[in-house]
Amino acid sequence: MRGEGDSRVRKGMAGIVLLALLGLGLLAGYAALYTGYFRYQGLELVGASRITPAEVEQILGLRKGEPRWRYPVAVLRRELLRLEPWVKEAEVTWQGGLLRIAVTERRPVALLPYYNLYAVLDAEGVVLDAATLDEYRLPVISGISLPRALRGERVQHPDLAGALRAAALLPREVADQVSEIHVTPLGELELILEGPVTVFLGPPQRLEEKLATLPAVWEDGLPLLEVARRQGYDLNLVNPDRPTFQPWSSGR
Repeated sequence: MRGEGDSRVRKGMAGIVLLALLGLGLLAGYAALYTGYFRYQGLELVGASRITPAEVEQILGLRKGEPRWRYPVAVLRRELLRLEPWVKEAEVTWQGGLLRIAVTERRPVALLPYYNLYAVLDAEGVVLDAATLDEYRLPVISGISLPRALRGERVQHPDLAGALRAAALLPREVADQVSEIHVTPLGELELILEGPVTVFLGPPQRLEEKLATLPAVWEDGLPLLEVARRQGYDLNLVNPDRPTFQPWSSGR
């Protein structure tokens, strides 16, 4: 009888110990879940120049002290790409209570007139911003009308892609000299540069070859564009293998 009683006591003690351990485990888990390590404490934003950490926090609805599980990284990445046009790509990771977001931003390449403002476009035609002419030193695309310019939308026009590609491919040596990229009714491209010099590019094919010709050394060690400017000519690069000078356009 005594042995049976001792067995019951031991079983009872074991049960108490098990319950105590279980309680301690739950308490430890609860404490760990609600410590700073498992709560949002701050944001590290890498690779951004157009947006700030405060703006990203507002866009994503991040609030300090909230549990991490409320902010799945896949959801945060999707929402950032959807809501912020400047962000082209993003990598989102948790490092304890610190949220790290590494972004690749879109590069503005041209302006498109929109009422009394200009739509700022990247090479894919995404509207990044609406601005005045003085806010961005970028070429203006003319010859294309823009019915609306909502931030984040991609402008759809059959002749826009060629103009944007030309803007993105402008050599660094001459990019600041280009004030306008004109799209003719036939979809051909013309560059208006300081000087003034008009560069006829023709159809938007072989653009890289055509534009690479602009800073190329020509006569007397001068770039082709500078020769045209000094002699008072426009430049025809429709055939980049045979650049030609021609008299200024009528109305100049």
